[in-house]
Amino acid sequence: MSELAHIADLPDVRSAVAGDLAGSLLDAVREKDGEAIAAVTGFVASALAQAGDELGLGALRRISVVGAASGCVVAVEGDRVITARLAAAKSIPAVERFLDGAGNGRV
Repeated sequence: MSELAHIADLPDVRSAVAGDLAGSLLDAVREKDGEAIAAVTGFVASALAQAGDELGLGALRRISVVGAASGCVVAVEGDRVITARLAAAKSIPAVERFLDGAGNGRV
């Protein structure tokens, strides 16, 4: 089973997308518009990585975004960007724990 499939199997995860910092789609699970998600998250991750460099924060690892009813986790490893869209923001910690366990170049 692919890493994206494992992420997609976590509670409340609607979809998972792998892309790169240039916005190209690499893979998607349960996401019909993976190309758009990869493009947006690649752009956002690149912009925040540059901002982090300017602020002296070091390499960007993860972004968690919470809306009124849902959430999203964007993880960066090198030039690879993984995005998990969640039905409930309360499930963000479970996705983050999974990503921490998968770490060391295996986002």
